[in-house]
Amino acid sequence: MRNRLIFTVAILGLSVLGAAAPRDGAVIHNSGSTNTAGYTITVRSDGTGTKSIQRGPASPFTLAQDVSERFFADLKAARENPGVPTHCMKSASFGTTTVVQWHGWTSPDLQCPPFSASVGALANDVRAIQSAAGITTLMRGRIGLPPSLRKIPPATPEVQPT
Repeated sequence: MRNRLIFTVAILGLSVLGAAAPRDGAVIHNSGSTNTAGYTITVRSDGTGTKSIQRGPASPFTLAQDVSERFFADLKAARENPGVPTHCMKSASFGTTTVVQWHGWTSPDLQCPPFSASVGALANDVRAIQSAAGITTLMRGRIGLPPSLRKIPPATPEVQPT
């Protein structure tokens, strides 16, 4: 009976040790603008992720393990040394904001000049992840004026009396 108990405890101990390490995760969020669709990318430390464009359905993608490891290492470094933020001028209509959220911390806007070398490295990682996820600059297409406000020029110019 005692041997069976020791065997059971040993098996349970090995299964706990052999269990997969918990995955870390972070969220990259781009606000979008008048002419570009925003997106959300979720990245896990095992290299898996999902992307969602303009609150659309999530689709999975996979990162190379070295990209994932570098991203989480740079994320930790940027959180520890974000630098001193300065004002970043952007167009009210066309400017977007890209941030990373991780363990309750939100990065500075990664589209502004880097505040520190670690934030610059994080911005480079985010661009690599964006590319791996297949996200490009997504133009929404031009929105025309309503017909009541739109005046179509005549086929021939009108002659004005002199």
